[in-house]
Amino acid sequence: MIQSVLKGTVNAKMKYSFVFWDWNGTIIDDAAASMDSVNLMLARRGMPPINMDTYRDYVDIPIIKFYEKAFDMSRENMDSIAAEFNSGYELCLAGEPLREGACEVLRSLYESGVKQYIFSSSHGDIVRAALKRHGIGEYFEAVLGSGDYYAGSKLERTREYIVTHGIAPERTVFIGDMEHDREVASACGSDCVLLSGGHRPESALRATGSKVVGSLYEFADYMKEQ
Repeated sequence: MIQSVLKGTVNAKMKYSFVFWDWNGTIIDDAAASMDSVNLMLARRGMPPINMDTYRDYVDIPIIKFYEKAFDMSRENMDSIAAEFNSGYELCLAGEPLREGACEVLRSLYESGVKQYIFSSSHGDIVRAALKRHGIGEYFEAVLGSGDYYAGSKLERTREYIVTHGIAPERTVFIGDMEHDREVASACGSDCVLLSGGHRPESALRATGSKVVGSLYEFADYMKEQ
């Protein structure tokens, strides 16, 4: 079934000519590593761990909103706590796993002629290095990452890129795992598909009214014009 979906994708007419991919939780499967890093931080402070449901409920943009839910930020320094999280995240991200089907789906869309981009709150250098390690960098036209190590809004730089590069919003779809990804897509005048199993609860994704898929294979099938 999976092979037939992807084989059909290569030869099918696509609904969209351009795909903007979120990175964390969408291409890279890192929700568990992020939660584990937070739990290491909580343990150092003598606080109880959180589970995945709580982690997904806490996640928010900008990232300071997450830290305010998990920690007493009146006693923390943002620079220090962000650095502590990043250190633990790298430790917990064993094997740097990708979402199931990521390599196959990216390749099939690339071979079908779809132009693909990454829009991310992560530092661009980090994303580009990971793409190189996984051997999937060739599938992307550009990486629109942040210029620092804080997970701020990616809306402005993505919208500016679409305008300055003459990308047709009506032929563009965004795929991500958070409500903010839909906000970016809407600001750009484009459609959005949200992927469950990432950093936010599926119920929150469905509440946006966007198309929600449970796997990247399902997204590949959605891309085909019926």
